[in-house]
Amino acid sequence: MTPAFTRLVDILLAALVCLSAVSFAFASEDSVPERLDGVSIDEMLDAEIPLDTKFMDDRGGQTSFGELLKDGLPLLLTLNYSDCPGLCVAQLNGLTKGINDIGSLDLGKDFKMVSLSINPREQQDRAAATKKKYSDDLANHHNPKGWSFLVGNEADIQKVSKAVGFNYTYDAKHNRYNHAAAAILISPKGHVTRYLYEVGFTGETLKMALVEAGQGKIGSSLDAFVLWCYHYDANENRYSANAKTILSIAAGLFLTIGVAASLPFWLSRRRAATAVGHVPNT
Repeated sequence: MTPAFTRLVDILLAALVCLSAVSFAFASEDSVPERLDGVSIDEMLDAEIPLDTKFMDDRGGQTSFGELLKDGLPLLLTLNYSDCPGLCVAQLNGLTKGINDIGSLDLGKDFKMVSLSINPREQQDRAAATKKKYSDDLANHHNPKGWSFLVGNEADIQKVSKAVGFNYTYDAKHNRYNHAAAAILISPKGHVTRYLYEVGFTGETLKMALVEAGQGKIGSSLDAFVLWCYHYDANENRYSANAKTILSIAAGLFLTIGVAASLPFWLSRRRAATAVGHVPNT
């Protein structure tokens, strides 16, 4: 083969590889794996979760979201199950690390957490074992009693999952649930305020989402001010600085400083004019 012919063959092979990659990419975008059909999270911001539906907690007692919210603290909700082969483990590990990174907010004192099992066959003792696994890794300033692991029947579980738009399916062949992952923030009145789609949670994002869900009842005045200057960017899954708000604050500060700086000059002019019996127009 001549060098020119060999080069032509290489170019054609490269073109075929690129064409195959592009075709695969379009096919991937247009088709959803069968096991993920029906799996999604539909954001239901401001929706109210069922407050009276009863579940069994990890201590063997009955409770409801209404009971958990009665002390006026925001709630962070996840939907998982103890026998999940991977995603739940990653999410709850990441959540534990993110909560430990907050520092200025205490679980049980400033906010609560609930992990509701989507498996109606899961029993209280299994939920208790799962709770111990993750709560043992919480920092000392967090109270494990503030994190409830709940189990219940299928109808009651679906009341909550549908209220927050958490859609999942059951794979009977492999005895597992297909689902996505999200931390769902609930206000003290039981309304959905935010969805966080992280697995490796950052303390700062969790803190701002909890302060937002707390509706001014938790966090410092500085936290509230910072939240006012930021907005949640759904594409980036984090809170980003709101340029318009920050520019408005900067303009207000500039004007205030300008007025304050010029005030002594105008006062001195007025005093000097008064001394000679004439007050200039200002």
